[in-house]
Amino acid sequence: MNSYQPKRRGKYTFYEFFAGGGMARAGLGPEWTCLFANDFDYKKSRSYELNWGAGALKTADVKTLAATDMPSAADLAWARLQTRRARSQGKRRLLGQ
Repeated sequence: MNSYQPKRRGKYTFYEFFAGGGMARAGLGPEWTCLFANDFDYKKSRSYELNWGAGALKTADVKTLAATDMPSAADLAWARLQTRRARSQGKRRLLGQ
């Protein structure tokens, strides 16, 4: 269970999967409170921490997450798409290259 309990600032809440540096959070603005953020990449998670703090962030593969990792229901769940570079790297790994 995620022990992080954010101080609700906005009137809406959200989860941010594959968060990177938290650009969705930046774009949503002050009416939105992030309840949970996730990225599997340590460097991207570090960038998120520098931008927003580590409270809502869990660095882990999304496949390992459970509903209990998220503190409560959210109004929005956001997940960014992989970049072309990440997709091609994944394909190379699948092909054993």
